[in-house]
Amino acid sequence: MSFYQSKFPAIKCMIKHVLEGQFSEDDVLLYTIFGKIKNVHIIGTIIEKREEVYQREGEERQRIIFDLDDGTGLVQAVKWEANFEKYENLKKGDVIDLVGNFPKKWKLYNTISINFLTKVEDPNLILLRNGEVVKKIKSGEIQEIPDLLENVNDVDEIYVDDLFHEEQNIKKEDIKENIYKVIEEHSSNGFGINFEELNKLIQITESVLKKYIKDLEMESRIYQSDNYYQSY
Repeated sequence: MSFYQSKFPAIKCMIKHVLEGQFSEDDVLLYTIFGKIKNVHIIGTIIEKREEVYQREGEERQRIIFDLDDGTGLVQAVKWEANFEKYENLKKGDVIDLVGNFPKKWKLYNTISINFLTKVEDPNLILLRNGEVVKKIKSGEIQEIPDLLENVNDVDEIYVDDLFHEEQNIKKEDIKENIYKVIEEHSSNGFGINFEELNKLIQITESVLKKYIKDLEMESRIYQSDNYYQSY
């Protein structure tokens, strides 16, 4: 075990505890009901798996992105410097046990960087893990999550900026809801709608549409089947 791992052991928890935490960009750690977490240990079901090739230092690298659900929340996890063949046995619907850490841009992407992962073959492991977490909570081994406010000198600017963009944020929600309504309407015929048709109806850039679609998928409101989007 490395010095880093021994100093910051992976904390077993559920996805909701990660999402409810407060992230410190200065310390690059998450404040949760289980204290400060740099490394997290979670179990989740793969609801989506994507293999991507990217450039780093002039070379092509591989990464695998998993959308995970454990019944308490949804989170994204990425295996960097991955080998597609090594993880080809992991499919949608499989349950994985992983240890990961939080990148500095956690607040923007809510994505865990995977250090280690394995496929869960024994469903009893899920029950045991949940039991461990619940036991810690019931025994009172929890803490109050601090309300972090970093860059205190910029507080006024932050508040003004929030007010300035409030109307814009409302419009973004309207766009997302319109996308959902279109998908929901087309789902009534049992077929759904593909990306090209959806883009023609919504009339926004492809990159922005993909972001809204991803948000709706992470909220478990829509899913993709045979390149068609449908609502649940």
